[in-house]
Amino acid sequence: MVADGSPLALTSARQRALLAALALSAGRLVSIDALARGVWGEEPPERIRGSLQTYVMRLRRLFGEDTVVTELDGYRLTLSPDRVDALRFLRLLDLAAETAHPAGERAVLAEALGLWAGPPLEGVGSPTLTEDWVPQLTERYLFAVERRIDLDAGHTADSDLAAELFELVAQHPLRESLWERLVVVLARSGRRAEALMRYAELRTLLARELGVEPGAELRRLHAELLAGDGEQASPPRPQVPRQLPFDVSGFTGRGPELAELDGFLATRRGDSTAIAIIEGTAGVGKTSLAVHWAHTVRDRFPGGQLFVDLRGHSAGTPVTPDAALARFLRAVGVPAESVPSTVEERSEMLRSRLADARMLLLLDNARDADQVRPLLPGSGTLVVVTSRNQLRGLVAREGARRIPLRTFDDRDAAALLAGSVGRARLEAEPAAVADLAELCGRLPLALALAGERASRFSGISLAGIVDELRDQRVRLDALRDPQDTGTDLRAAFSWSYKALRPPAARLFRLLGLHPGVEIGLPTAAALAGVEVHRARELLDQLASVHLLNQPSTDRYQFHDLLRVYAAERAEREVGEDERDRALRRVLDWYLASVAAANMLVRPDLLTEDVVLEPVEVPTPSFTGHEDTTAWYAAERPALVALVGIAAAHGWASRAWRLAWLLRGFFAERHDQCDWMITATAAVRAARAAADPLGLQYAANNLGSAYLRAQRADEALEALEEGRKASVETGGSALTVAILSNLSGAYYLRAEFQKAEQYASEAVRTAREKGQKTFVPHALLNVSASWIGMREFGKAAEHALAAHEAFDELGDRYHSALALGNTGEALSGAQRHAEAEEYCVRALVVLNELAADYGKIDVLITLGRIKSRTGRPVEAAGHWTEALAVGQRLGDPRTDEIQALLAALPSAGSSPGAAPHP
Repeated sequence: MVADGSPLALTSARQRALLAALALSAGRLVSIDALARGVWGEEPPERIRGSLQTYVMRLRRLFGEDTVVTELDGYRLTLSPDRVDALRFLRLLDLAAETAHPAGERAVLAEALGLWAGPPLEGVGSPTLTEDWVPQLTERYLFAVERRIDLDAGHTADSDLAAELFELVAQHPLRESLWERLVVVLARSGRRAEALMRYAELRTLLARELGVEPGAELRRLHAELLAGDGEQASPPRPQVPRQLPFDVSGFTGRGPELAELDGFLATRRGDSTAIAIIEGTAGVGKTSLAVHWAHTVRDRFPGGQLFVDLRGHSAGTPVTPDAALARFLRAVGVPAESVPSTVEERSEMLRSRLADARMLLLLDNARDADQVRPLLPGSGTLVVVTSRNQLRGLVAREGARRIPLRTFDDRDAAALLAGSVGRARLEAEPAAVADLAELCGRLPLALALAGERASRFSGISLAGIVDELRDQRVRLDALRDPQDTGTDLRAAFSWSYKALRPPAARLFRLLGLHPGVEIGLPTAAALAGVEVHRARELLDQLASVHLLNQPSTDRYQFHDLLRVYAAERAEREVGEDERDRALRRVLDWYLASVAAANMLVRPDLLTEDVVLEPVEVPTPSFTGHEDTTAWYAAERPALVALVGIAAAHGWASRAWRLAWLLRGFFAERHDQCDWMITATAAVRAARAAADPLGLQYAANNLGSAYLRAQRADEALEALEEGRKASVETGGSALTVAILSNLSGAYYLRAEFQKAEQYASEAVRTAREKGQKTFVPHALLNVSASWIGMREFGKAAEHALAAHEAFDELGDRYHSALALGNTGEALSGAQRHAEAEEYCVRALVVLNELAADYGKIDVLITLGRIKSRTGRPVEAAGHWTEALAVGQRLGDPRTDEIQALLAALPSAGSSPGAAPHP
C-alpha cells in the first residue's frame, strides 16, 4: 500500500480486505452487501454498517478524509482506476488487443506485464475477493505473457525465451499452451532432443494427473520433431477459430426468437452473407440469446466462429472497425506483420479469407451501422449482430433481419427466478413472485440479479425482497453486482444515456419527470418546451436506442426500470427552476387538453372561473365522445398524478382546475378512487393557498365524489366548507352547484324537506344568474326530494321540466336520467303504464350511450313496476341486470338490489330516486 509515495502497512486483515474491495471498484459505489462479503465472507457481524463505518474511519485517517466517500447504500473510493495496478493492468490488456501494429502491441503488453508483481491479492486476507478476482487476473496475465512471447520471436534470444518458459511451466505445469511454446523455442534454437524430452515429460504428467494425451497441436509438433524437421518447427498453427463465449447456464425462455433464428438460418441463401440483428434495451438478454443460439448451430459452420464484443454501449472505449478486423484476421491465420494498415484493405482481406468459408460471425454490442459494415464478410457467412440500437441502416441497405427482443412474460420470469431460488420457494410465495417480476419489469438481467439476491439471503422471504425493491430510490442499487459493471443495471443504462446527443439526453431527463405510463408526442413537446416536430425527432432518437419503447406512432413508454433511471437523472441533473418550468408547461398543456375534451363531454364544467393560460403546443383535435374517452383512458395515470404534483408544489389553481375538469370523466368511467384522490388533493391545496374560489370548486368536487359513493356525512362536511367559502366571497359561478349537491347530501340522509329547500334555492339562484346549464340539475334534485316526501305529482312535474331543459341543452345522458325520475314518480303515483313507458325510453338512451351507472336506478324502477303489476319473472330479470352492473362498478346500491331479489315475489316498498350530484 502506497500513499503520497510512502509505503503504508495495514496491520488488520479486514482493513486490507476493505481497501482492496474499494480499490477494485475505484471510482464506483460499492454496496454494503458487497463490502461485507469482501471483508467477512459468508459470516458477517450482526451490525455490518457499524463495523464498516469503523474500518472506513480508520482508512480515512491513513489516506485522507475525502478518500472514501459515503453514499446512499455503500462507499466509494475517490481514486482513478488507473491508479489501481490490477485495473490498469486489465485496461492495458484490452488496449493491446485493439492495437493493430505488432510493435505497438508489444509495447503496451510490456507496460501491462510490468505491473505484475507476483500472485494477485496476496496478503489481502479475503477468500471472497481471491475467489472473484485471482482466477481472471491470472488467466489474463498468462494469455498476455504468451502473446508477448509470440511477438518477441525474432526480437529476443531464444535462450532467454526458453529460460522464461521453463520457469512458467514449472509454475503452471498443466497449461499446454506454455509447453507448446517451450517445445517450439527449443526446436527453433537447435535443441531437438531437449524438445522431445520436454514433450515426453508433459505426456507423463498429463497421463498421471488427468489421464489424457497432449492436445492436437503438441502432437503435431512432436511428429515434426520425430520426422527430423524439428529445426524448422513452426509456431503453433492457428486452428479453426472457436471464439464463442461459453453458453449460458440454465438458459430460459425465448422460444419464439430461437425459432425465428432457426427459420432465418434455414431460408438463407448459401452463396450470400445473411445478417440477423437482435436488438433491445439494456439487460433484455440479447447477448445470452445470440450466444446460446450460436452454440446450438455451431456444427453447421465448419469454418468456425468469430466473436467480438464491440463495446458499443459499455464502460470501455468502443472497438474500432480496424481493431476488430485486425483481431479477426489474426484469428484466421494472418500473421500480425501481414495485417494491412487501412480499414479498407483489412476489410478486403477478411472478405477474401472468409469467402465460401461457411463461418458464423457474432458481433456483440454494436454501437451503430458504421461500426458493423466494415466487418461484414463475403459469401457463405452468417452474421449475428446484437445492439441496443435498431441499426435501421443495416436493415434498409444490407437487408438485415431485425429480431426485436422484449421483456419476459410471467411464465419465463418465474422460470428464471426458479433457477436461482428453487421451484419450492417460488411455489410457497406466488404473490411475491408476481410482484418481484413486476418490480423488475420482467427484464432478464434484473430478474437474475433479484434471484441472486434472494438466494444469497435465503433467510429473507421473497416478500421481504419485494418490500425492499418497492422503494424506487434504492431499486437500482439493489439490482446490481457492484463488482461487475456488466451486471450493474444503472451502469448499463448510463452507457446508452451517455451516448446520446445533448438535446436527446435533456429530453430523456425531462421525461423522467412525467408520472404516466405512456407519453404522447405533444406531451413530450410541452414538457421539453420544443415544437412537436422537434420532439418527434428527439423521441425517435431515444426509441432507436431502446431508451424508450414506441407502441404506436405518437405514443412512447419507458421500461419500468428505465423510468426509475430517468427519474434519477432528472433529480440529479435538472435544476429546480428547470424542473418547475417543465412541470408547469406540461400541467398547462394537460389543463388545456382536458378543457378541449370537456367541450364534447361536460361543457357545463367550463365555467367563467376556469380561465386557462394559452399553450404553445397544440392540444388534441377531438372529434367526438369516443376519442375523448380513449385519450382520457390513456392519460389517466398521468392526469391523476399531476393533480398531486401541482398540489405538492403549491400550485393550487392548477391543482383544483385540473381536478375539477377531470370529474366528468371520473363520473362517467366510474373511477371513484381517482376522483377521491384528486379532489382531496385539490381541497388541501386550495386551503393551503387561502384560495376561496379554488376552495369552492375543490370542496364541491370532493362533495360530489362522496355523493357518488353515498357517503352523505362526508359529503355534507366538504360541501359546507365550499358553501362557507362561497358566502365569504359573495358567491360565484359554482354557488348553484354547491346548493344542488347539498340537496343530494340531505336526500341521502333521508332529510327530504331540507333536500327540497336547498334544491329549490339552487333553481332560483341559477335562474337569477342566468346559469341555464345548472337549472335542470337542480330541478332533478327537487324531483328526487319530492319523491322522498311521497309527493309524486310534484316529483313528476319537476322531473319532466328537467328532461325538457336537458334536451334543449343537448345533454342526452341527464335527459335520460330525468326520464327515469319521471318514471319513478309516476310509479309511486300508481300510474304504472306511464311509468313503464318513461323508464323504457330512458333505458334505450342509456344503452345507446353505454351509460351503465345511470341504468341502475332505471332498472330498479322497472323491476318495481313489473313486480307491482304481477310480473315477478320480468322484475327479477331487471334486478338481476342491475345487480350485475352494480357489482361490476362497485356500486353501493347492490345490497338494496339483493334485498329486492330476495323478497320476490312480494312487492316491497319503493326504493326512491337517487340524488344527482
